[in-house]
Amino acid sequence: MAPADEPSETFPSIDAVAEPIDALAPGALPGGTYRCPEETYSISRSVHLARLAAHYPLCRNCPARDEQGLLPISFPVAPILENREEEIFSEGGVRAVYLNVMHRTRAVEWGRAIGKALSEGAFGGVASTAGTTLTVVIGHDERVSSPEIAAGLVKGLRQQGLDIADLGFCRKPDLTLAMSSFQNVLAIFITGSGYGPAWTGFDLIGPDGLAWPSIEELRWLSGESRTGIYAHAKQLGRYSPLLHFEQDQTLQEEFHALRPLTVVCGSENELLFQRLKRLTEHHPCRLIPLSLPAVHRDLSSHTSASLRVLEETVRQEQAHLGCYFAPDGETLTAVDEQGKWLSMPDVTLLLAIELAQERLISPSQEPLEICLTTTAWAHWHTDFERWGFVSLDGGPSIQTMTKALTSRKCLLGTNGSPQWWLLRKELAVCDALRVFGTLLRSLSRSDRPCSQQLAAHKAGLPRDLT
Repeated sequence: MAPADEPSETFPSIDAVAEPIDALAPGALPGGTYRCPEETYSISRSVHLARLAAHYPLCRNCPARDEQGLLPISFPVAPILENREEEIFSEGGVRAVYLNVMHRTRAVEWGRAIGKALSEGAFGGVASTAGTTLTVVIGHDERVSSPEIAAGLVKGLRQQGLDIADLGFCRKPDLTLAMSSFQNVLAIFITGSGYGPAWTGFDLIGPDGLAWPSIEELRWLSGESRTGIYAHAKQLGRYSPLLHFEQDQTLQEEFHALRPLTVVCGSENELLFQRLKRLTEHHPCRLIPLSLPAVHRDLSSHTSASLRVLEETVRQEQAHLGCYFAPDGETLTAVDEQGKWLSMPDVTLLLAIELAQERLISPSQEPLEICLTTTAWAHWHTDFERWGFVSLDGGPSIQTMTKALTSRKCLLGTNGSPQWWLLRKELAVCDALRVFGTLLRSLSRSDRPCSQQLAAHKAGLPRDLT
């Protein structure tokens, strides 16, 4: 064995300097020291090895990075985290990280740019003239960041002389209908939907209820908002709040002529249960609220555990129907009295039957048409024509479908997802509460369970409607 004062041959000391290191590595200095790129001081060999082991950033391009001693031969490179401090544009909407990118000051800039564009009649709008004032309806979702972004947008819009009608915390369908009721030029819904809780943003809705403007126009607005060159209007736009009971009054028309029904309503939003209670308090309906966790759900397969809870609750309570209301206020799925999920053609059929019955007793002579997007039409048009309806190919997108829906005055429209557009006040409205009310009216026309009603409709619908 070697004497204790001699270095071991198996575990050599990393501080031992046997030869000038600069002869072994270009980045080493005489005396066993190193100097990292871009640094003015020297480090010892032990610090050099420690930095290599910790993936020190300056070691990436260091000429001495191969001088690793007993470290592993491979040198894993730590990934560079990309800091995406930018705004993401989609059709009619903007999304960004709250505070990092989108904050109150940035929202004011956006408000000024949108207000200026509206006042000048950009993107096909009507420019404001002397003595006239344009009005914008604004509302926000339940995210904690939304009220602050809304306040910034309101400030910027008012500085450009636009009047504001503030609906406050609401659903997107409420905002769309409020815009049509007050004949306003634009609606802005502050939301971060589609992204995580750290995100925020807003959607712009045009007078026809569709997304406004296009992605290219949004990019142009973003560039304009950063210039900071704005002339304030001579007079600030007026600000007026809208009351929620006014929105409930417009929804009451969907809840009438209902028989005693027991319905399980699943949702993550506790305020939705309160609203459903108000809408049905004068009807013989028993609503069973079912609070569900706020998680992402695949509504095309219904495999989520929380959705299975909805199925079980319907069977246990012997309910006539079960419905899940998605957080966006537009999406709804349903199960029958057996706890079996209704397919999208089944729900479309129930809605179309009810709307057709109402149209047949009115003097209107419009054909019984259902408007579908191209993909949905390719899958479903044969079934609907066999059931007695005319199916209309509304084009590849929601925008083209809703335009065809309003121009042809179809019964309803859908894009193949659990969303349905109904004609209300000459406007195509996608509202889960309106769809829910129409479903209840459809089930109230007979004492038979939902599954039996569907089977009977599919077997004898052409005869029933003639």
